[in-house]
Amino acid sequence: MKFFALSITALVFLAVGVVASACGDDGGGGLSLEEYFQQADQLQNQADAQFAEQESGSEPEAGATDAELADFARQSIESSTDILSDAAEAFGDLDPPSEVEDAHARLVEALSDGADAIQAVADDLPDALSMADLEGLDARFDSEGLNDAFMRLDEACVDLQTIADDNSIDVDLECGEAEE
Repeated sequence: MKFFALSITALVFLAVGVVASACGDDGGGGLSLEEYFQQADQLQNQADAQFAEQESGSEPEAGATDAELADFARQSIESSTDILSDAAEAFGDLDPPSEVEDAHARLVEALSDGADAIQAVADDLPDALSMADLEGLDARFDSEGLNDAFMRLDEACVDLQTIADDNSIDVDLECGEAEE
């Protein structure tokens, strides 16, 4: 059961880490590059805290019925979707500088696509799940749409990290570290 929650959390941390890294702003918008990356870091920390809180309460009640297990899984997945969607919206509200505009836009789009793909998993859940079904939900997250979204998130993150490095901005966007 914990593995299911940890798998969702790892996917979400990857997405949020990539999005947060893309949120630095310098030049094109109202934020400098340093301000952009500072705000991205703050947004990432917020999302990380929300995921940590979600994970701390991520166990179904003992003796839960199959319908209750399905509801638990759906609510947990939808909570992750909400956190990702909120992060995408918050990052989308940033006014990125010209140096990061393209990577930022790709990041926000991929984060939104990732949230949609995770929501699709929740939408496709049956009305009843056994405990074995619940423990096997990880396989449902191995979808082309979700994998593509997170790959694009990681690519945008790497592009942003390169921009930060090239501009001597001391930031570690933790690109792809949730996969390890």
